[in-house]
Amino acid sequence: MHANLQTAVRGRVWKFGDSIETDAINPYYRYPTMEELKLHTMEAYRPEFPKEVKPGDILVAGRNFGCGSSRPGLVLREVGIVAIIAESVARLFLRNSIARAIPIFMAPGITGIVEDGQLLEVDYPNRIVRSPASGASVELRAFPPLIEEIFAAGGLPEYAFQRYTREVRGS
Repeated sequence: MHANLQTAVRGRVWKFGDSIETDAINPYYRYPTMEELKLHTMEAYRPEFPKEVKPGDILVAGRNFGCGSSRPGLVLREVGIVAIIAESVARLFLRNSIARAIPIFMAPGITGIVEDGQLLEVDYPNRIVRSPASGASVELRAFPPLIEEIFAAGGLPEYAFQRYTREVRGS
């Protein structure tokens, strides 16, 4: 599964604070396989998360999400998170997420409109995130067209292969 930016999603919120570190998102130094990582992701911040997260859930975070080392967040997709919405995202984590088509978005003000466990609607085509409970919404920051193409392809390796194939056939 990869990010489909053309479809709105709705899911239950897992709300986290600021500066969520990659060591907690992807603690591969202790758990080297994906199956083990799925049992331990985010437990440093919320011990119940790996046991209770469900496919279709949405992760909401404050500023500087994914700070720390260069660890990807694939495990979040593997446990079923359909979107990550943060006030801001650490540069390297954002780049890694885009490269693997992990649906990650910046929406300043997001932590003020939704609470843990509530439903949230993420509508990238209309650049808005809405809380059905309160009716409040915030704007999603748009990606440049090239980034949208990378998401549509399923990630950077897939995009590069598709582009290469088009160019070879076109010459």
